[in-house]
Amino acid sequence: MTVEYDKTTSITNLRDIGGYTAAQGRLKTGVFFRSGELCSLTSADATFLEKDLNLKKIYDFRRPAEIETRPDVVLQNVAYENISIISSPGQANPSLKNMVITDDIENYMLSVYSELVLSHSAQDGYHKFLNELLHTPQPIIFHCFAGKDRTGFAAALLLKIAGVGTDDIYADYLKTNEARKAENAQILQQFATKLSDTKLKALAVSLNVKAEYLQYAFKLIREKFGNFDNYLKGGLAPTSSFGTKKISRLS
Repeated sequence: MTVEYDKTTSITNLRDIGGYTAAQGRLKTGVFFRSGELCSLTSADATFLEKDLNLKKIYDFRRPAEIETRPDVVLQNVAYENISIISSPGQANPSLKNMVITDDIENYMLSVYSELVLSHSAQDGYHKFLNELLHTPQPIIFHCFAGKDRTGFAAALLLKIAGVGTDDIYADYLKTNEARKAENAQILQQFATKLSDTKLKALAVSLNVKAEYLQYAFKLIREKFGNFDNYLKGGLAPTSSFGTKKISRLS
């Protein structure tokens, strides 16, 4: 079971993805954390990340345009790295300027996951992220804006590499919907008078995740690369050596 911190901190969608049964035991807790953006931390939040979680590095998957208006709070003794995973504007974004709302929202969301699997920026970004984790295991947190798509797929990759079962991978992925319920309601209220009913419904869809989105991503991996190992070794890292053993040493 993952360790969640909803009652300890105000950071949205924060959880430890350790604790699941993996290929060689259980994935350690206290190493891999995922969350939404870290731009509005209280002093208590900052202390929690630095002291309680003993955080060593933050990976920010957002685009530079997102970071420019909502930069992460700087934490002492915690390294920071921006790895821009996708170049297209996001659905769930607090600014209308950076938001794409389409009536065909379901197909749009599938196109986002297609980009997460097939785009050069995503392949390069996840390659760099996973390589660093394999070679420098330490407490880290990774996030995007909502912590649902770019972050959700990264968490799914980590768990799958570790040999975590499919049911647990999807369970972690879908926890975002409950974790973001209050924040999503606030965003919808913010745009209630600015968008048509159709657009508002599309925004509501885009603020959540569905199992079908992650299923589509793994389906693309099978279709384009044959299997998950080929995706890791060829799609993400032609010259690297991803595999379950290195991640599972943290079990």
